[in-house]
Amino acid sequence: MRRLGIATLLMAASVLLSRVVGFVREIVIAAQHGATGATDAYFTAFTLPDMLNYFLAGGTLTITFIPLFSEHLARGDEEGGWDLFSTIATGTGVLVVAAMIFGMIAAPDLVPLIAPGFDDHQIALCARMTRIVMPGMLCFTIGGLLQATILAKERFAAVASIPIIYNVAIIAGGLLLGPWLGVEGFAWGALAGALIGPLGVPLWVTRRDLRYRPRFNFNSTGFRAYIKLALPLMLGVTLISLDEWLLRHFGSRLDRGTISWLNNARRLMLVPVAIVGQAAGQAAMPFLSALWAEGKRDEMADTLTRAIRSVLFYAVLSSAALLTLAEPLVFAAFRRGSFSSADAAGTASLLSILALGVAAWSVQNIIARGFYARHDTLQPMILGTAVAALCAPLYWSLSNLLGGQGLAIASAAGITLNATALLALFRWRCAPIDITAIARTLALALTCSIPAAAAAHATLSLLTPWLSLDNPWHALALLLAAGIVFASLALALAALLKVEELAFVRRLLARLRPKAP
Repeated sequence: MRRLGIATLLMAASVLLSRVVGFVREIVIAAQHGATGATDAYFTAFTLPDMLNYFLAGGTLTITFIPLFSEHLARGDEEGGWDLFSTIATGTGVLVVAAMIFGMIAAPDLVPLIAPGFDDHQIALCARMTRIVMPGMLCFTIGGLLQATILAKERFAAVASIPIIYNVAIIAGGLLLGPWLGVEGFAWGALAGALIGPLGVPLWVTRRDLRYRPRFNFNSTGFRAYIKLALPLMLGVTLISLDEWLLRHFGSRLDRGTISWLNNARRLMLVPVAIVGQAAGQAAMPFLSALWAEGKRDEMADTLTRAIRSVLFYAVLSSAALLTLAEPLVFAAFRRGSFSSADAAGTASLLSILALGVAAWSVQNIIARGFYARHDTLQPMILGTAVAALCAPLYWSLSNLLGGQGLAIASAAGITLNATALLALFRWRCAPIDITAIARTLALALTCSIPAAAAAHATLSLLTPWLSLDNPWHALALLLAAGIVFASLALALAALLKVEELAFVRRLLARLRPKAP
């Protein structure tokens, strides 16, 4: 558990840095172009490549390949793991190249289906940028497989740098090419970032270990095991992937800039999700896979329970903080350049709603990997597809009724239902997760976060008459003041209540501290 905790802290720190860089990326886009039809087209340009990648590669090459590669390592058969890598990379690579060509040719006809509310100019712009970013599919596919081999060996630092490099490249593309190409500069930056980060870094890290040779051995036992894992993810459409597509699809029917507002709010909401849930999930996957491969079922269930509790506690605190601090956060980050006060207010209102789903987004990251570590992708796929089918009409109806806020409500409600159902399914069919302990952690998290949120809100109410949100520096002062109040009170209550998750992190930090000579 100590190694898992240290790995989680490492991934969380790196994810925090990558999200900060991603945050800067969104700020640069907003400052240069505001929230307009052009920015809506830019964000939507990634939908088709994401969809094709999802259906061809399951969208989760890393987590489906890790258990298989880990089993080969556990048996001392690394050569067999690389043989499997070669087979999957060859077959998947051929399919992805074919999909890239199809997507680049058909983009002008497919964009109106993805964003039915776009006008002719937006369709043409979106199709052009779709063609620019489409080759990045191959980089993410082959790079994802290589990342799986790195994570299976519990080497986290290199993988942690990839999203940072990718986001820096997007920013550079926008700044360098923006004066000539407008928002398209960011699309060229995304393509360059895909080549350098998701593909280039894993190739460099594995340059001495990589044993690839073109193989079409699709009858091998390992490839059949991979298909068994990946096929459900390819065929099923869960809310995890469908959420962003639905937000863009129905958002295109609303006012110009709605997609941009939703994108900015969703990106901010996903920052704590990535730091808490995604980092823990990435760190836990190799350990859970190894425990399953070694037959340590009870230890795996206990590890998963502890991971869920830790993630849940900090995710609930993050959710309360985002909900309370949404307005000063958005104004401090985005209110400059072409991004108006109305844009900032609209984004903040959506963020305050999406924040309610932070805990669910974070926890499902852990639970899903519990299934994947057991080589089970079928059950979560069936459940996730059923939840998505149930929730899709909710996006349509609430967008018609409440506009962008309705879409945000549908998103938060849908992911909460998905995470709850996934937890219940795992406990019923897979392992005896301690629900009582998880419920106790949730109660403690709420006990710490509700008074802290109330105190932070009171701080904002007290200072708002003296400080203007329209001034980014004033907004930053409001954010810092209320944020310090929230964090101080929440952590003080956690210490007073002797919350186990707080003590666990303190122990990990103490172990990481260099020893005196």
